[in-house]
Amino acid sequence: MTVLVTGATGLLGSHLVDLLVERGEPVRALIRPGENASRLAHSGVTIYWGDMADRASMEGAIQGIECILHCAARTGPWGPEAEYRAINVRGLKWLVEAALAAGVRRFVHVSSITVHGNDVGGMADETAPLRSEPNPYSRSKVAGEQLLAKMIHERAAPVTIVRPGWIYGPRDTASFARFATMIHQGKMVIIGSGNNHVPLIYVRDVAQGILLASEAPQAIGKAYLLVNDEPVTQRDYLYAIADALGAPRPRRHIPYRPALLLGAIAEAGGHLLRRQRPPPITRYGLQLLGGENRFDISRARRELGFAPQVNLATGVQMSVAWFMSYQQSATSLQPA
Repeated sequence: MTVLVTGATGLLGSHLVDLLVERGEPVRALIRPGENASRLAHSGVTIYWGDMADRASMEGAIQGIECILHCAARTGPWGPEAEYRAINVRGLKWLVEAALAAGVRRFVHVSSITVHGNDVGGMADETAPLRSEPNPYSRSKVAGEQLLAKMIHERAAPVTIVRPGWIYGPRDTASFARFATMIHQGKMVIIGSGNNHVPLIYVRDVAQGILLASEAPQAIGKAYLLVNDEPVTQRDYLYAIADALGAPRPRRHIPYRPALLLGAIAEAGGHLLRRQRPPPITRYGLQLLGGENRFDISRARRELGFAPQVNLATGVQMSVAWFMSYQQSATSLQPA
């Protein structure tokens, strides 16, 4: 089965390509112009240059494809609303329409747990209502799922939605590397008591869950949460990173609710000044780290055979090993 992976140079997409190549599947990757595709090329992946905002480029990449695994998205909580809508809503619509026209048999869309809100306040499953948060990423991901629900109902689109939790692992330069750096430098702060649960999942486990979702006939038209249901608190996670690094464990705390207020103020100031870069703290990041977020993955276990394989201790050890190598490579490239 020939598979197209969008977002193949990203954290999740690159690991998904690895799994497909290991299985001997013919893989095609849709890559934005200007991105570094050398690693994919060395893996024998067929590369198509295109953009989710360019309908024609997507249509060319889809011809002859049987399955699309759609990982591409405009991520992060900061930026122009139009950019998020262009990729996460309009581009998604074009991609599904092109897939229907080309006779693609399966389409797996990678959404996010953020469609249930950034702090569910306890336990949630796929039946929890969709809830937009005050940031363009959240709003666009909810809008994308609403669009897909309509296309599944009205056009029998062969779509399965997966909602991964907080993904971490090797090549995670956006989140894990940032936390590891702050912990190593003694700058990491615990949000609230640290006893809240965080919805972690190792990146390769997510990739495996996506493949399972693409193969299960009963998964068409449904949504699945992909989270490791091992209970892990914020403190567990940050302490595990510190211990693997051989660094002191974070000790300083900031109360959760006041931190959210500071985040809202920082965001308002950034919008007022029309800053391109996000403020140092945002409600999105604070809620993800300090909120109480646990998810029931019974549906994915029962219908997909999904079973996370990598626990916190092992996942953090492998991620820190990558991080140390990543840091050494970055240092060696700096001019003397």
